[in-house]
Amino acid sequence: MAEVAERQQARNKTRANNSTEDKTKEQQTEIDLMSTMQCDTPIYDDFVADFLQRLVHKDERPTVRISRKFCSSWPIPQQTGPGREEREQSNDDNGPVPKKPVKEIRVGVMDSSFNPPHYCHGAYMECLGIMELAPATAAGHREARVLDIDAYLMLLSSTNADKKLSGASLEQRMRMVDMLATTVAQDTSADTWHLWKSREQFDRSNLHNMAIGMVNTPRFVDKCVAVADIVRQEWLRGGSGSDADTDTDSATEAPRVLSYFAMGWDTLIRFFDRKYYVDYETEIRSFFDNGGRIAYSRRTGFPDVDVDAFFAREDIAGYLQYVFELTLPKRVKHISSTEVRLAVRDSTQSVRDIPPRILEFVNNSRLYRDPTKESTERVLHT
Repeated sequence: MAEVAERQQARNKTRANNSTEDKTKEQQTEIDLMSTMQCDTPIYDDFVADFLQRLVHKDERPTVRISRKFCSSWPIPQQTGPGREEREQSNDDNGPVPKKPVKEIRVGVMDSSFNPPHYCHGAYMECLGIMELAPATAAGHREARVLDIDAYLMLLSSTNADKKLSGASLEQRMRMVDMLATTVAQDTSADTWHLWKSREQFDRSNLHNMAIGMVNTPRFVDKCVAVADIVRQEWLRGGSGSDADTDTDSATEAPRVLSYFAMGWDTLIRFFDRKYYVDYETEIRSFFDNGGRIAYSRRTGFPDVDVDAFFAREDIAGYLQYVFELTLPKRVKHISSTEVRLAVRDSTQSVRDIPPRILEFVNNSRLYRDPTKESTERVLHT
């Protein structure tokens, strides 16, 4: 009996060793895969240095610079949905009228400090492309509809109206923005955080038509001008691209740009805060006149009566046709950059709220590890 027990113990030990070896191999395979992801991400040190150098020379004009296009024809879309076709052509009794030159392009913009980027940032972009939204004035009057976004832009702000730079450097943040954009624009594998349900829906959303860059101004009224400028410039520069499914006969006329800025409720409140403006009424009006649009997510637990009271303000009511509410999925709505930084510092489960390639970069770079540099204050959707 003793001999049999010894043989059984030996077999159990062998199985345990084999299991440990298998787990080690799996972990090493995952590490190797993540390292490959890192190698595919461009280095942005020179781009950021050049961008900041322009600020040193006090170039105060609102400026967006593109660091990478994930679609060569950006911002010209390769895919056109039914809503876009309605904007560009009509039908009569004799059949469809030939397509007219494009008069309007819609760009979904996610502007943030990205410290770090996370799945909620990506969900904002997917909501703009997938979700049916209605203007804030449309309750009970108009049906919600997909916005038919043509192109997307993730912007890292070099300055912030309320925050000083801390945590990751701008160069590190640009690399992480690239990783998030890759996840949104190119990762079409099944994943629980994606909003689209099929490859066809993903293609129709134009989410692959993504670009990333930096902006040198903290205010949305100025960012709106800068986004419109760069979109028109890129349109005219690449308007004759053979891979674009858009007719741009005019070499001197770019379409009107509608910029849909995705933001949280707290940012929406700051947008309509007079302390950020010299001439509040004129500057707010110019934002919407220049094609600025807002797609906001309501703060969790915020009472409807308070939302209604906010939108009933006389200075806001006239612009509600340009303000859309989007509903973030529950699986990402709780995520904020602050919570992610704390999770990295404390090694909690919330580290899963960022894409694996970003988490691996954060760990390799030893970001957010110093408790003396991280506030414990909770904020929503940094």
